[in-house]
Amino acid sequence: MKKNYCKIVFSDIDGTILTSDGVVTPGTKEMILEMEKDGIPFVLTSARSPEGVRVIKRKIGNHAPMICFCGALILDQDERPLYSCQIPLDTAVELKHLLEKEFPEVCCNTFGFEKWIVDNREDAREQREEAIVGFSAEIGSIEKVFAEDGGIHKFLLMGEPEQMKRLAVRLREAFPDLQVAASNAEYLEVTENGVKKSVALEALCEKLGLTAEQAGAFGDGESDMGMIATAKFGYAMGNAPEEVRKSAKFVTSKNDEEGVLAGLREIFG
Repeated sequence: MKKNYCKIVFSDIDGTILTSDGVVTPGTKEMILEMEKDGIPFVLTSARSPEGVRVIKRKIGNHAPMICFCGALILDQDERPLYSCQIPLDTAVELKHLLEKEFPEVCCNTFGFEKWIVDNREDAREQREEAIVGFSAEIGSIEKVFAEDGGIHKFLLMGEPEQMKRLAVRLREAFPDLQVAASNAEYLEVTENGVKKSVALEALCEKLGLTAEQAGAFGDGESDMGMIATAKFGYAMGNAPEEVRKSAKFVTSKNDEEGVLAGLREIFG
């Protein structure tokens, strides 16, 4: 394995290391564990919560840091917080009140560290989200659940496409200091301004005494573009949208064709 070139690898989860069936292939697992033996961490980097990332980490069986909530939280290999960027609690409460008053049909998920709360677990989108990540949300209020933390890491808002377009405009107008991004037509993700996977990549590299010039990265979505561009060995998946593929230094095969494994073999030989 060519250890001189690449010392750390970052990878998105959904649509990247996971197949469409939610599987990490045996060949990919074997490669990641071989890298780990050579001291090269494979860092899962996702919009998911810590437990959502942990579910996949268990499937792989590796021992590496994790980047959660699109970069708002970095946990070290023993799952201790290395970096945290939260929406202040008073801002989060204000946003929630706006939703209740102006967009009551929108399903609101609130995340902070290990906590995930919702208003209604019967919502079909909510149930789909629980099925994807493999564990369940709790019912609760932001003020009570996150009082001790003083803030939250992310809102995930779900609704009809046209409604979500209107909501994005309204939130950007009302909360210019927050970052509002559409992960798909029905989902909006709201984080503190400046939260990016690319920023988290550089922050973790710095803490480990490395640079982005020694990093590899894999992703399939718009939120991965900065991370792919920042890493020297930045790969877009073959199943990524054209915009993502065109912006990447390298393009590998699709997630259902072991694209991450193919890219790792190119990097390490």
